[in-house]
Amino acid sequence: MDHSQQDRTSAGADRAGGQQFRALSGLGVAASVLIVLTLVYDVLLTVSDWRVYLAVEHFLAGTATEEEIQAADDFSGFFTTWKGLAVFVVGGLAFLTWLWRARINAESLGGPGSQRRARGWTVGAWITPVANLWIPYRIVTDIWKASAPGRSAPGPLLAVWWGAWVVGGMVGRSYTYLVMKDSLTEDDLRRAVYLATVSTAFDVLAGVLVLYTVSRISGWQTQRRAEVHR
Repeated sequence: MDHSQQDRTSAGADRAGGQQFRALSGLGVAASVLIVLTLVYDVLLTVSDWRVYLAVEHFLAGTATEEEIQAADDFSGFFTTWKGLAVFVVGGLAFLTWLWRARINAESLGGPGSQRRARGWTVGAWITPVANLWIPYRIVTDIWKASAPGRSAPGPLLAVWWGAWVVGGMVGRSYTYLVMKDSLTEDDLRRAVYLATVSTAFDVLAGVLVLYTVSRISGWQTQRRAEVHR
């Protein structure tokens, strides 16, 4: 193969569908930082729910102090609906931006046939009812296989990530439905903090695994691009 053919091959490996192959390091770091912030907010929100619940329990038992009730109220006041939504949306957009670029790069590394879904599903699958229960998982799995050395499968790691994400989301929706009631009884508050705790535990597990996934795929794609240009 002469130098002109090598240049054409390198250029072809650096492009997918007319879009340039790009390293994911910067996007991966940005997405990871925002995912961590989302998880921290989620954990602190659950801590706030517990403080409110315990303050109510102590008040009903006649053992609550004015300072305890005020502290619980002040702490919970930080966690407004719009703040939670903003944190989730910003973190989600950062992850989807990274995923979109990783998906394009995966076509260059594994070829178009390595991706079972069209590019539009990379974003659309997350907001499409029913399809959002499994298609995003398959998209990330395809990207992993195209990026990994030897195109190795992720094993159970991505399955655990996706299972934790789906279960956490379902429990979280039950929590939201409960706390949106016009009035809450003591039993409602107890169920709410239990649901919040379970949802947060699954969210943290899913978050840790997706952070690992972002790191691995970003590293593999950056390394393989460097190898092409040696």
